[in-house]
Amino acid sequence: MRDGPVTMFIAAVGLLIASVPTMAHHGSAAFDAGKEIVLKGTVTEWIWSNPHCLLRLEVKDESGEAVPWVAETQNPRNMTDRGWARTSFRPGDQVTVTVEPVKNGRRLGRILRVVLADGQALGGRS
Repeated sequence: MRDGPVTMFIAAVGLLIASVPTMAHHGSAAFDAGKEIVLKGTVTEWIWSNPHCLLRLEVKDESGEAVPWVAETQNPRNMTDRGWARTSFRPGDQVTVTVEPVKNGRRLGRILRVVLADGQALGGRS
């Protein structure tokens, strides 16, 4: 059959096109969509790196104990477009962070917005 190689080529291209969506970044199934938690705390570390920037902070719980939280946002390129920078936070900064928490109850969330001590607000999600 003469069209065997052509058919194989078309099939291969079709499979490649169909596989592109499977390479997309992970979804948001781990987050409790629509739920918001407001955290007032002290920055311990600001990690400006791919695939996500991470803001580590300590927040006082009901008993006054400092507990660690991790708040994630998108990659540096996307965050730069929203006015964020490698220098947006320093250890010791006081911040108010609104997160969409994970469903499993761990102290982890996706940043929705951050308000700095001087009142400047930074948005997290588009």
